[in-house]
Amino acid sequence: MRISGKRGRTAGIAASAVFVGGMLLGTASPASAQSNDYACGNWKSGKHKWTASCIVWSGKARAETECWNSKRKTYAKHGAWVGRGSWAFGGDCGKDKLVSVGTNWKR
Repeated sequence: MRISGKRGRTAGIAASAVFVGGMLLGTASPASAQSNDYACGNWKSGKHKWTASCIVWSGKARAETECWNSKRKTYAKHGAWVGRGSWAFGGDCGKDKLVSVGTNWKR
């Protein structure tokens, strides 16, 4: 799991997306994904990794990644909790397949 400490400008709408094999299956409703506390945009996904640009205005947020390995098991990877600022969120499953991506927030 990678969360870059690089700060920079970002823009976009908060969203949680679900991907399987790099194909977008669906997104969470804006009520569950967007708040006045953080927002993510510029979502990019491949077969093994993903990235998004996020802004945290209050509380803490982190990246969440679900991977699938050759033993037909899924496992979750969670990024570090980060506070206020602009962040590059992302996850990398290495050689394993990316199953789903998202973000989580707490006070």
